[in-house]
Amino acid sequence: MSDSPRGPAATSDRVLVYVHGAVTDELLDLTNHHPAPVPVIERRPGRYVGYFENAFGEQLVFVHDAGAVDATLYLGDVDWEPRRVSDGNGLPDVADLILNREERAFLCACWVATASRREPSRMAAKSERVRSAVRWRPR
Repeated sequence: MSDSPRGPAATSDRVLVYVHGAVTDELLDLTNHHPAPVPVIERRPGRYVGYFENAFGEQLVFVHDAGAVDATLYLGDVDWEPRRVSDGNGLPDVADLILNREERAFLCACWVATASRREPSRMAAKSERVRSAVRWRPR
C-alpha cells in the first residue's frame, strides 16, 4: 500500500483523518468507508475537528480554525472534497450541498460549538465595515 499526497491509500485504511505530525496517543482510530483517498488534516493549536457517521456509513468531518469566519466540511460521499461552511444568518450554509436531517444536525452542532471561535473574525470584519462607512469630517 502506498501513500498519496492526500494521505494513506484508500484500500483498507485504518485512519479516516490523516493527521500530519500526529502523536502516538490518538483518540480515534477510524476506517475510511469510501473509495477516495482520505483528506490530510493537520493538527494545529485552536483547530476544532468533529466527526460523524450516518446510518448508511457515510462519513463527515467538520474542521474549523479559531478566529476563522468559515469552516470546512469533508464528506466521504463526495470524494472528501472540501466544502466551505459559511454563516447564513446564524446557521451553517454549505451552498448547494445536500445533507439529510442527521447530517444537518451534526453540522449545526459543530457550527454552534465553534461560534465563539468565529467571533473575533466577525467582530473585526464588522469594525472594518463601520470604519469604511464612517467618514471623518473636521469641524
